[in-house]
Amino acid sequence: MNRRNHSFVMESKLHDVKGRVDYISSPKRQENLYAVFSNVEDSYWDLLAEQNQRDFAKSGTEGTCIEARELIIMLPPSLIEYDHKLLLKYITSVFLEKYDVGCCAALHHNKSKTNLHIHLIFSEREIRQEVEWKIASRNMFYNEKGKHVRTKKEILDESGNLHPGCKIIKKGEVYETNFFQPKKEEFKSNVFLQNMKQIMTDAINEIVKDENEKLQVFQKGSPYLATKKIGKNNPKEAEIRADNYLRRAWNRNVDRALLTGASEAEVMTAKQSQIDEPVAESLREHGQDPKLFTGILQKAVGYLRGFVEFLRETKYCDRDSEGNPLLDHDVRIDITPEPLQAKPKGERPSSVKQEAEVMRLQQILNKMKKQEQKIYAIEKAIVNLEKDLKEVKKKWFHRKEQKELEGKIEDKKVQLEKAKTTLDLIPTQHGYKNALEVTKAMKTAKTELKEVQLAQKAWDAPKPEPEKMYLRIPANEQNAEKREMQKSTGQKKSIHERLEEKKRQGQNVDYVRQRKIHNRDCL
Repeated sequence: MNRRNHSFVMESKLHDVKGRVDYISSPKRQENLYAVFSNVEDSYWDLLAEQNQRDFAKSGTEGTCIEARELIIMLPPSLIEYDHKLLLKYITSVFLEKYDVGCCAALHHNKSKTNLHIHLIFSEREIRQEVEWKIASRNMFYNEKGKHVRTKKEILDESGNLHPGCKIIKKGEVYETNFFQPKKEEFKSNVFLQNMKQIMTDAINEIVKDENEKLQVFQKGSPYLATKKIGKNNPKEAEIRADNYLRRAWNRNVDRALLTGASEAEVMTAKQSQIDEPVAESLREHGQDPKLFTGILQKAVGYLRGFVEFLRETKYCDRDSEGNPLLDHDVRIDITPEPLQAKPKGERPSSVKQEAEVMRLQQILNKMKKQEQKIYAIEKAIVNLEKDLKEVKKKWFHRKEQKELEGKIEDKKVQLEKAKTTLDLIPTQHGYKNALEVTKAMKTAKTELKEVQLAQKAWDAPKPEPEKMYLRIPANEQNAEKREMQKSTGQKKSIHERLEEKKRQGQNVDYVRQRKIHNRDCL
């Protein structure tokens, strides 16, 4: 059996059971709904919700009322080949054999059809054989929250009228109808969910044909790490995916270690020293920090990978009397932390739009600059003509020349006004009020282009290789005679003890950078 085929059964509390039942059973709301099964009528959930809400209000408990509970049961993919209604009824009947409560179940696939699962909604209350009718022995008063109060004054205003939402139950009238017995305390316990996991796992394994798809319940004492479910629209989806990737990497190396010759106890000790203890220490010092946990997992996977390599390197070595390998050469073990899963790069960012915008705005600015130069040239010409006119006026018999110059000046002034008008029109023709708006738009466009270009540069950059870390274990075979002598005098140290001692002293350990590392004796 594949050790990593762990069963998945999750329990959740429901605060709107009617809405949830409608959601899981509605073909309009579920894209891949295959079958629905219920052992009660729809009105059952209305009555259940009403009694739960009433009892919750009477209790005075803070928070939100739990109207029902739900189990999500993941199934092996091949079970989709069975008759859908029979498959759903079979799994539901396993639950009903143990618990005589109302339930509604639905068989679903997720949108991508990679996750076949069952939603099983159930009541925490058994239905009464006979309805309980409670009769008021006197007038009873209820406030706007539905809570019973002692006196009538508490629900009346200054004018003697009932406050909105308050009510009076007269003597002899039914003030409460109970269709259900009290909630079963069993459903609140962790034992219930653990038992359900085992029951559902056994039921699923009964009908699974492929041995590789058979499941087992994840045990807390296992050397493996359980992966987490990613719910729909989970804001922490990326964080959970990265975490699950490292968990699967750890589980894969657990398999390799066991197949290479490590004992379960050795791997469990590795898990404790590399994961459990560092995580506990991190929680004490820094609290809940997902980034720190990720770093711990990365190191742990690298360590376990290195341990597998050590086992392979020493598999055929001679051993001393205590089973420690005798090394005739130094062993260099790669313990580089496991890199995170590479994120899909997707398509290379395109800068076509931004480049086109910069070119468009540049053309507008060029037109405006050219027009401004034209205006400057006309103004310069007018200044020169006015200077010539001033000189001509000082002379006699130059009336004709004077008129010509005055005519030229007037023509230039007309040209100047047209040129200025044209300058004003250039930005407005392109949706801008003036040159300032165009320059601001250009600045924004260049900034956006630069951002895209930086993204392109990052996309083009090669993926950085993780910095390698190694542990060097020195040869020890030549010291076999000395070790035997130490053993006879009670002073002998195993290779594992000596490696640990060397590590503490900072000798014979080749680090690319200083990291805490344990040798096989730690395992």
